[in-house]
Amino acid sequence: MEYRVQPLLKSIVWVGLFIVIYAYLLYPIAVWLLGRLRRQSPRAGAAPPAAPAFTVVLAVQDEGSRITSRLDELVALIATTRGPAEVIVVANGCRDDTAALARAHPSPLVRVIELTENAGKAQALNCGYEAAKGDLLVFADARQRWAADCLQRLLENFASPEVGAVSGELVIESAAGVLAGVGLYWRYEKWLRRNEGRLHSTVGVSGSICAVRRVLFRPIPRGVLLDDLYWPLRVVMQGRRVVYDERALAYDRLPDRPTDELRRKVRTLSGNFQLAAMLPQALLPWRNPIWVQFVSHKILRLIIPWILLAVFCASGLVHTPLYLAVFLAQLLFYALAASALAGGPASGSRLGTVAASFVVLNVAAWLAFWVWICGRSDVAWKKVAYDAPLRLD
Repeated sequence: MEYRVQPLLKSIVWVGLFIVIYAYLLYPIAVWLLGRLRRQSPRAGAAPPAAPAFTVVLAVQDEGSRITSRLDELVALIATTRGPAEVIVVANGCRDDTAALARAHPSPLVRVIELTENAGKAQALNCGYEAAKGDLLVFADARQRWAADCLQRLLENFASPEVGAVSGELVIESAAGVLAGVGLYWRYEKWLRRNEGRLHSTVGVSGSICAVRRVLFRPIPRGVLLDDLYWPLRVVMQGRRVVYDERALAYDRLPDRPTDELRRKVRTLSGNFQLAAMLPQALLPWRNPIWVQFVSHKILRLIIPWILLAVFCASGLVHTPLYLAVFLAQLLFYALAASALAGGPASGSRLGTVAASFVVLNVAAWLAFWVWICGRSDVAWKKVAYDAPLRLD
């Protein structure tokens, strides 16, 4: 019996390792190479002479401490553009004075829609879309801050008729310890999105800094967690591109506690499971022009935790020096991650923080499956309170 099982275990090890290496290394390299070969559509050096009307949609919940300064910023940014504009604040079941403060803002550009109950961000965005008068929708959040030329950079992309939506670049404030590895992973993620956008379209957008042609936006079903993945996929499936503009900068910071970041990732990854079930067309290569990107970037990462577990067990059951070395290498890697997570010696090294962030990501993906399958995605995460303000150095 053992001579039959051993080949199967060896196959599990090498196929599993190939899938992991493909998802995190080979696929990004291929996208980078192909993106360099593709002739990019030129961006306009400035907004078109007759800039289209646009609407900034700001969906907020209990943001009384930030709403006034955020509206001041957005109104000032609008003044740098030449198109007619408005700002719609959707107060999503706020229990504080967010709506009242938004209504009191002196700019005539600001309109407020108040939802009596928290209907979720997806429904808040739908309300903003339905009330918007602009040809373009610009989505923003309350916490982030935008660079002075950010709005102008976003709008420039729509000079090309093939562009249906655009994502700006979210710059994450540097952090220490395990969160430093998360920041490094985010830089890798942005690099990958940038190159996917050069090849054809990025898979999803940064929900806190993005824009879309209103005619291409489709209402988001109630309860969808990843609105910033759902509607961009709908845009792509209508034959338009979703591009990534690294010039349009927004600034944010990571949560203060690694556990908060874990909860955020569980919510995000359970949203990927939810999206695959709610938008099955995205899994069909003849319906989704970026099917390879979607599967390689999003779907494979959902199954990698199970693959890692299979590789670990299989390599430990094959009795040869090579597979023993593979098994010990995994043990060393996970021990390094555990040391970093526990604040041990590895927490001060780049390799340790990278290992820890990789483990946290895959633990989150594993937990996300159970959260989704148990129907608990809507309670997988609560709003994170940030202990310190965002620095804009």
